[in-house]
Amino acid sequence: MAIKNKWKKIVIKVGTSTIVKKDGNINLPVINQLVQALTALSDQGREIIFVTSGAIGLALHQLGLKKRPKSIPEQQALAAIGQANLMAIYNQNFSFYHQITGQVLLTYDVFSNPVMKQNMLNALGELLKKKAIPIINENDVIAVDEMDHQHSFGDNDHLAALVTVEINADALIILSDVNGLYDKNPHLFSDAKTIKRIDNVDDSVMQLASGKSLLGKGGMRTKLSAAEYLIQHNKQMLLLSGEDPQNIFKSNQWRIDRNFICS
Repeated sequence: MAIKNKWKKIVIKVGTSTIVKKDGNINLPVINQLVQALTALSDQGREIIFVTSGAIGLALHQLGLKKRPKSIPEQQALAAIGQANLMAIYNQNFSFYHQITGQVLLTYDVFSNPVMKQNMLNALGELLKKKAIPIINENDVIAVDEMDHQHSFGDNDHLAALVTVEINADALIILSDVNGLYDKNPHLFSDAKTIKRIDNVDDSVMQLASGKSLLGKGGMRTKLSAAEYLIQHNKQMLLLSGEDPQNIFKSNQWRIDRNFICS
């Protein structure tokens, strides 16, 4: 319980697979529970920064498409359509709980340009002062790899880790469909055990998330990379199943002196 009381500024990131079902339908019950949890944390006096994926996933559903198109212009169009839909869903749910939010779309070069980065920090700081929850996503309409200089983060786990460090948050909580990091493939070994604590992300740890097995699905490698970055900057990270956002409040999930936890 001590760390729960100590964390005052928290970045919470949710992946597409948490808010969009496997059949493409929007997981509205989970979104509502997530919004309720974030609002409750804000009501406790904590500063909450919310990083969300899902724009293109929502657009695929909205347009009745079965898979993500390969062409960059089509992906940009989907990102624009989906982002509007995503914010409409969040605004509707947050409004029910009387929680103010603000949208912040970022590209990678914001973090490499001192002036742009300071402008971002100033905006986030003012939003938090107004007790608003910033809702951050990558600007996928602009952030494409084909451009001359790097705009893309590659994934929102990396984006969330960068934001955590730059705003000097106490911790990053990632809600995902990943149940945890295992010492061996749980689909092949019935005695596979979850690894509760990681203090160092080395090659042996990364290998647990590599390969073609199901163990590597769900973006575990990107989460480990985010954890490595946060450990290097003396920050903490908690990985929880997003199926039930109320996991955030379970006392046994809040552990003392842990840099990276898979639950």
